Amino acid sequence: MLLWGHANGFSAGSYLPWLQQIATRMRVFAFDARGHGGSDYPGEPLAQTCRADALAEDLAAVVEALRAIVGAAADIHFAAHSYTGLAALRLGSLHGHCPWKSATLFEPPLSPTPDVPGHAIASELAEALVNGALRRRDAWAGPAALAERLGASSAYADWDKDMLAAHCAAILRPVVEGEGYRLACDPKVEAQGYRMTMDSTTYEYAGLFDCPTTFVASDLPKEGGTPSWASRMQGLAAEKVPGARLVRMPGTGHMMIFEQPQEALRILFESINTADR
Repeated sequence: MLLWGHANGFSAGSYLPWLQQIATRMRVFAFDARGHGGSDYPGEPLAQTCRADALAEDLAAVVEALRAIVGAAADIHFAAHSYTGLAALRLGSLHGHCPWKSATLFEPPLSPTPDVPGHAIASELAEALVNGALRRRDAWAGPAALAERLGASSAYADWDKDMLAAHCAAILRPVVEGEGYRLACDPKVEAQGYRMTMDSTTYEYAGLFDCPTTFVASDLPKEGGTPSWASRMQGLAAEKVPGARLVRMPGTGHMMIFEQPQEALRILFESINTADR
């Protein structure tokens, strides 16, 4: 069976068409991280309630709840896109708890330690993402309006259309006692998620992550293009985690699952099948 985790600002439902395909081959469970999707607002101060260790502890609680459903002996494979992949690495390395048979991590945003080239650009880009989240439009007429707006943006030009529709439906909530919708993930929570990625201790202790792991990376940025520490860090992460391997998805960016869902499925099943042998 598979436990799935989503990216920052997203929700489990953002990946629904993709998860439905996985469910034809194995049992699938997915969760909304605190402050995302159907989860409650985590409360203030966000620097404490949405810190890296809180996310890791939440993931441990999700696994414990899942064990109550599937039993202690069942094999659980973990996979995640970005944000919650970082939670898994922190849970396994700093908390010493790796309760999965395998981990397939689609570009977790590990921030390098100060001694690693790229530390400064990682901090700079994370801060840019924080500022972008805080400027994010919160109110929408509905999922169709959001899909229309995003679909017109070059940033979403390569997204699978069904995945885009699922994402727009999943990240909005109807306004209580009013008309329209608001983002399920408050922009302040999303911004704190990006601040959390600046904690480089997860990378520092990644060598203690004791689980067969596949790091999935997008294309390295082209010369002169927008730099990306997330893509560059996957190779370094694979070198730190014992026995880990690195797989790249050519022609994709950080939203690789939305851009090439079938290739992402192939890589996921290959990772799971390898661990099951």
